[in-house]
Amino acid sequence: MSKKIIAVLLVATVVFMCAFAACGKNEENDGVYVKNEELNFVTDESGNKVLDYDGRLIVYATDKDGEKVTNSKGEYETLAQEFQPIEDDGVVEDLGFMFEIPEGWKSTDTFGVFENEKAKQRVEISIIPQTYDDYYKSNKEFYEQLKKQVGDDTTWSEELDFGKDFENICRFTAKTEEGIAVMYFFENSTNLYKVLFSAEDASTAVADSETILEAMSFKPYAYYTDITSKSTTQAK
Repeated sequence: MSKKIIAVLLVATVVFMCAFAACGKNEENDGVYVKNEELNFVTDESGNKVLDYDGRLIVYATDKDGEKVTNSKGEYETLAQEFQPIEDDGVVEDLGFMFEIPEGWKSTDTFGVFENEKAKQRVEISIIPQTYDDYYKSNKEFYEQLKKQVGDDTTWSEELDFGKDFENICRFTAKTEEGIAVMYFFENSTNLYKVLFSAEDASTAVADSETILEAMSFKPYAYYTDITSKSTTQAK
């Protein structure tokens, strides 16, 4: 076996074994998210949070006692702050997306990572600082080399229809003795999203992973304008 193939298999082992082992301890959520009541944010007439063009929260300025500050006209002063991930009433909200946590699932002490302990399943939702084309190419090459070694234990699908919010979606699966990993990647508002789902039971994993996508909705803010600098500019 060539050194290149060995390296590919080692990478596959690290990636998918991390998914199965959860890559860390199962600890209580400790400050990863805030609740809505903890943020003194400004809302519009519909009760929605007001964001500026860059996706920052508009909040009321307060004094040292936590009281709202008014200006000479008697109006409340406001200021912008970076968007903080929020978890409230079973819904996680970040700058670019919202995730309604499905029944049986819970958040962890790592942002974007959720677990279903009873079903022995785990999912990680992340935004990748790469272009779609580059990420597609590297993963497709990875799949093709892995396919030569493990055959039907890995699959690649592009003919998927999850609606217009999941542009250019691909699904990459790989089985090991420990279970199965199901990875999706797609575009929304110029963001490149990755959803990595893992389970011990391979028989329902694909269907169960689809419920994760169905629980996601999106907001029109872009995390990256290129692959080297982070931005929160509203997507056009």
